[in-house]
Amino acid sequence: MRVAVCVKRDLFGMLAARAFVTALGAPAPELAFFCSTRTRPAETGHRLPLLLKALERDIPIDTLLAATADERAGLPPELRPDAWRPLADLAPGGGAADLLAWRPDMVVSMRFSLIFPRAVIAAVPGGILNVHPGPLPGYRGLFAPFWQVLEGEAELAATLHLVDPGIDTGAVLAEHRIARRPGRSLLWHMGELYRGGAVLAARAVRRAMRGQAPIGATQPPGGRYWCIPGEAAADAFLRGPMPVVTTADYLDLLGEALLPALPEGAIAAAS
Repeated sequence: MRVAVCVKRDLFGMLAARAFVTALGAPAPELAFFCSTRTRPAETGHRLPLLLKALERDIPIDTLLAATADERAGLPPELRPDAWRPLADLAPGGGAADLLAWRPDMVVSMRFSLIFPRAVIAAVPGGILNVHPGPLPGYRGLFAPFWQVLEGEAELAATLHLVDPGIDTGAVLAEHRIARRPGRSLLWHMGELYRGGAVLAARAVRRAMRGQAPIGATQPPGGRYWCIPGEAAADAFLRGPMPVVTTADYLDLLGEALLPALPEGAIAAAS
């Protein structure tokens, strides 16, 4: 079985990749990692998107990963973001052709910033599974952990669902829920959601390897689509519900994503 894993080359893409590979165990399917290289203009406007860009990409990827490349030289390619195959788009003659040329039986999308077109969905026989860091259908779209916190949810959730031609509208396979933790940061909650979602995806792949096709529950009608927060929402978050990051949380996330060996117990809490 051949599984293409589509991620983003950032802190949470690396964390999700490690959680997924670790939870898969052995024997594992043949894996190929692809990463989106798209960035949105809105990510460089308000101070909150700028802060998240620094924490998720500038520091871990452009600084630490680049400066410590020798430490990762012995890692398997699936755990080395520099070895992931870049996808600038999913156009028929561009990224879609590159992805489908590998002939995946299944695609797993985690922290991926490109929308799968109908032609790609139809070409993957085992389906495309997506880890969405929010409960569906109530938190479709972007920045789902941010909006769950700002809306005062007592629990946050990540959803594993099948990809269909809509945006976060496919059948739900499983959900990973966590209690909102006072004193913890937004980045800590994001790490918990992506790690737990990656474990759900690994379990679904293992079932597929045993011949069990993914069958999900149709989402109920309604729902809401969320966008990148504007200045008012970003300011409200920075004033209020929890810190965006703390030193302790950030060091833990960096260690889990970047150290050559996984910290002991990093995946156990999510499984």
